[in-house]
Amino acid sequence: MTGAVRADVDGMTWDDGLECWVVSDPALARVVLNHEGFSSQTSKRLGELYMTQESRQEHRDLTEFLRLWFVHTDGAEHASLRKPMQRMFSASHTRSLAPTIEAIVDACLDDLAADARHDAVPTVAEGVSGRVMGHIVGVPQEPAVLHAWSRALSGFIAAMYRRDHAETAHRVMLEMTEALELSPALDGFPRDTAEDRARTTATWAMILFGGLETTASLIGSCLLAVLDSPALWERVRADRPGEVESLVESVLEKRPPLRNVGRVVARDFEFEGARLREGDLVLVSLAGGGLFDHDLSDLAPVAERADRHLVFGHGVHYCIGAPLARLEAAAVLRRFVRRFPGAALTENGVEWGPNLAYVGLDHLFLDLDGDRAP
Repeated sequence: MTGAVRADVDGMTWDDGLECWVVSDPALARVVLNHEGFSSQTSKRLGELYMTQESRQEHRDLTEFLRLWFVHTDGAEHASLRKPMQRMFSASHTRSLAPTIEAIVDACLDDLAADARHDAVPTVAEGVSGRVMGHIVGVPQEPAVLHAWSRALSGFIAAMYRRDHAETAHRVMLEMTEALELSPALDGFPRDTAEDRARTTATWAMILFGGLETTASLIGSCLLAVLDSPALWERVRADRPGEVESLVESVLEKRPPLRNVGRVVARDFEFEGARLREGDLVLVSLAGGGLFDHDLSDLAPVAERADRHLVFGHGVHYCIGAPLARLEAAAVLRRFVRRFPGAALTENGVEWGPNLAYVGLDHLFLDLDGDRAP
């Protein structure tokens, strides 16, 4: 690492164990996430720090594949790559997908009913997010395959120093590329040159990746919230205008699917009294103080929640898939409560995953004919 002066400031501290700056204050996080002095080229920097020269050479195609994801770009390059995708994920276009998403949810609820263990994570949370993204991106693989791809890439990004993660992620990159080459969704996107094809493929791979794990985590947490609270269950069942959407927003705020995002100091400069050095890693908390807050009853109107959390980022890097994730979660809640009015958690039916970045369930075992009496 290039050395920084380890002078902590309010809301931003140097962590010796992580060897990076940690931004915990939400107001300061908003500044960092939209500041040109903090670059999004984290995958490139992590590769420089934690991969051997031999590994970087062997997996150069993989590291370049990740570098081309527009979440890992800045400035004009980011704006250029993001613009066509942003139109495709606008709020109005996303609303037009509602009938398709509802049909997917119903099919996944059928799968839940047929599953001998009634585990809502693979059948519903991963099933819905996987089928929706498969439909949008135009790939035929089953949700289990898509989520396996996503977890492999996540594992590599989190631990680039591990050769086994690099080898698995490299294989996944090749499988994703092969699948995307046949996708009609890529028609009309630049593919004339090798560079064009690489950028277009990487962009769509990133879109596929981005709509899987975090959305599945959100759906699982939303289901757990209503199954764990008779009051919330009744509010979803009553379905008064805006209340289901407000519950989704409350889960996003208090049980965020993603805990943090990374940035890299782009140049030497002084920030809030701390002297930062080019190349320093910065971990920006998206969770604030609400992680695993069990009070989800504050269902303020969604419009009042617009700036209450950072789960979808802030500024130019705000997640383009935010409307889609919200729509999927709300559709699951509404249709689950109607389909299984007696559903309840089984004893010891909640199993959280060990992932350090995501807050998600590994399993959610249910009794679909249980007693929902308070």
